[in-house]
Amino acid sequence: MNIYVVHIVGILIAYVVGSISTSLIISKIKKKDLRSGGSKNLGASNTTLLLGWKYGLIVGICDILKGTLVVLLAKWIFPEYIYLPYCVATAAVLGHIFPFYLKGKGGKGFATYVGIMLGLDWRFFIIMGIGIIVITIITDYLALATFTTVSTFPIWLFFMSPVKWAFLIPLIASLVIIVKHFENIKRMIKKEELGLRASFKKKKAS
Repeated sequence: MNIYVVHIVGILIAYVVGSISTSLIISKIKKKDLRSGGSKNLGASNTTLLLGWKYGLIVGICDILKGTLVVLLAKWIFPEYIYLPYCVATAAVLGHIFPFYLKGKGGKGFATYVGIMLGLDWRFFIIMGIGIIVITIITDYLALATFTTVSTFPIWLFFMSPVKWAFLIPLIASLVIIVKHFENIKRMIKKEELGLRASFKKKKAS
């Protein structure tokens, strides 16, 4: 099969898979529009804030799995195309953030990004998985762990990936996620960002 056709079709499929919004499905079942409260986006964090940790966990796991799935399938079906896993990984994250049927208003992409990390390099996934937990517990800000993760993964790939220049492809997803979290970063600097513990207390009180 033509290499260009494989990459184009793979990217399109990965984008569609990435655009599947578990949080939207749950919001329809629970009859609560997640885009009208909290951070007003369709993602695991806002699902947790508005519907509780159980639903947030379901969304988070599904968002991670769809990122991992497209990468592993690309590796398995077309092992000869060494750049394809990085292309579909980025497409899945962008699909989550910019779903075509929601006019580009999806989640912020971090859970799916964690999923592509698992698919592309399980070593970094384990290391940064621990790092995410530690950073979030110490600082109380998941957004800070997000920023740290997406900033360091392309650097890791630059040094550790056997595929030359592969780091440039997921770097696109990293930059988009950083931009999507600009407001969180601004609020953290101003000490106005709602921390994770405060979010749970707010949910419990409501």
